[in-house]
Amino acid sequence: MDNNPKGSLFVGEGVVVKGTFEVPEMAVVAGLVEGELNTKEVLVDTTGIVNGRINAEVVEIRGEVTQGLHVTNHLNIKSSAKITGLTQYAEMSVEKGAKLSGELRVIESSHSPAYSSTPSYGSSSDYSNNE
Repeated sequence: MDNNPKGSLFVGEGVVVKGTFEVPEMAVVAGLVEGELNTKEVLVDTTGIVNGRINAEVVEIRGEVTQGLHVTNHLNIKSSAKITGLTQYAEMSVEKGAKLSGELRVIESSHSPAYSSTPSYGSSSDYSNNE
């Protein structure tokens, strides 16, 4: 069994890290992250706090995120979660008891990394009438 999967980050309870983090696979936060977290999957555990922004494909929040999220696939918000700021998501599930404060925006699902700088506006013709 591989206890340290390649491309992953684990911030343990009581640990404080600061900066911008580019994590290729998965990040688990049980401590404190001060800054931006760019990754494929994130779990912010009940003791975890991210004082910054999360950009990812799949996110589960059990702890606290203070400056918002950009989630290109699924955001799972557990009852113990507290989220403030702009929350952008493609799909979301929320358990009773979770605390959300700020703005919610639905985004188009994408196969590109969540932290891509490519804009997605103006690419749909869903509103055209082709009779």
